[in-house]
Amino acid sequence: MKKVLLIVMLGLLGLLHAEDVVYLDDISAKEAAEMVKKEGAIIIDVRDPVEFLYTGHVPGAVNVPVFFVRIDLPPLDTRLKIAALERKKEKAIHVKKSYRPMMDENKNFLEDVKKLTKGDLEKPLIVICHSGNRSVFAANRLAKNGFENVYNLEGGLVFGWIPAGLPAGGQ
Repeated sequence: MKKVLLIVMLGLLGLLHAEDVVYLDDISAKEAAEMVKKEGAIIIDVRDPVEFLYTGHVPGAVNVPVFFVRIDLPPLDTRLKIAALERKKEKAIHVKKSYRPMMDENKNFLEDVKKLTKGDLEKPLIVICHSGNRSVFAANRLAKNGFENVYNLEGGLVFGWIPAGLPAGGQ
């Protein structure tokens, strides 16, 4: 079961990247910051709200999740066994295999972005996520649904924005 879930999750990430690119371009963090200043571009952070709140975000970015992360807890007896094993070993162990993270697509994603842009399909949009995978999916989804000026922030928050020395915070 665990291996099947891992394969499904990896397959989903593969599908996110396997999709043909239809948005305008991947841009650097510095290009994005300039586009916000000069053109009034909107930065859309497509991560789950928990990530947005607790791992930091670009100041002024609007959180419109493309997926919601749902974690199905293992049975209590399994969690108790893990805790006992950690006490015995006197260290935390890798428990991600015991939990079942699932990604549910946000059915209101397009509608929310249309509200955000007040229906302006020409408004420049910069899509960002943690590392650039979900943002590619979201940028394509927007471009395929009529948004004309959609850009993906290359490397996301962690590998694009923060290393560029641009401000991030909120965690």
